[in-house]
Amino acid sequence: MSKFQLFTDSSCDLSTEMRREHHIEYFRMGIYVRGELYPADLDWEAYSPTQLYEWISDLKNNCKTTLVSAEEFIEKMTPFLEQGIDILYLGCSSALTGTMNIFHIVAEELKEKYPERRIVGVDSLTASMNLGLLTVLVSKQIEKGLSLDETIEWIENHKFKVNQIAGVETLTYLKAAGRVKASTAFIGNIIGIKPMFISDRHGNNLVVQKVRGYQKMVEAVFDAVKEKIHKDECDLVYVCHGNAPEVANKLKARLESELGVKVVVNWAGPIIGITCGPGLIGAMCYGEEVTRFDGDGK
Repeated sequence: MSKFQLFTDSSCDLSTEMRREHHIEYFRMGIYVRGELYPADLDWEAYSPTQLYEWISDLKNNCKTTLVSAEEFIEKMTPFLEQGIDILYLGCSSALTGTMNIFHIVAEELKEKYPERRIVGVDSLTASMNLGLLTVLVSKQIEKGLSLDETIEWIENHKFKVNQIAGVETLTYLKAAGRVKASTAFIGNIIGIKPMFISDRHGNNLVVQKVRGYQKMVEAVFDAVKEKIHKDECDLVYVCHGNAPEVANKLKARLESELGVKVVVNWAGPIIGITCGPGLIGAMCYGEEVTRFDGDGK
């Protein structure tokens, strides 16, 4: 059975320690700040998390995100291919980014040079630490000895059991990223509406609830985890935040004390941070299967 390396990308929001522990590599996307390109670096070597959110907070910086480049894919995969190691890329939802398309183009080119190697991309249909949690769970299956094909099958059979619920403090950044209409953001910000969204089965961020006020938003995150999680299968919960560590840690404490789960808190990284803005709070858990999709009328 051929060896293979598990990759994800910048949108997974996994810390350096988490990726090292689970032998996960990642492809870096990019961000623009005032027209200057930086890597979407989850190791925080080019800038700190607080610096990132200072940039994001000032809309004059015009922060934007970019896809993984072909050069990044080639640079990161080549050393493994040269060692006879296959590639499995679990990527950010194709509904949110065109990165998977670039991966497939590069993969076809590399297969000509390494015809004996397999280079496979799987669409996670999710993002942020929901993608991170799914990737960690996949790595645990690989540690059990699953082959590449068995791992791909496991992903397809389980990816909709990884649940995300998140809310944002302001709609301003989603508007700037083109995720909500300007009129929706304007009215929502005035009356304090906080949309609660999930990753649906099409890979979109689907609004499933609207609450008024930031504290109600955090309460909704807790309630969703309580409702969705299957602790007997996986008692691990990830909490991510956009420069709101105190809120995230309070949520962690409550989840641990009231639900008896293990909670890991991490920053929402450059890609998710720019899209959602400061004040983002989200939680991710394994449990009830996601069945909804945009347009189902429910």
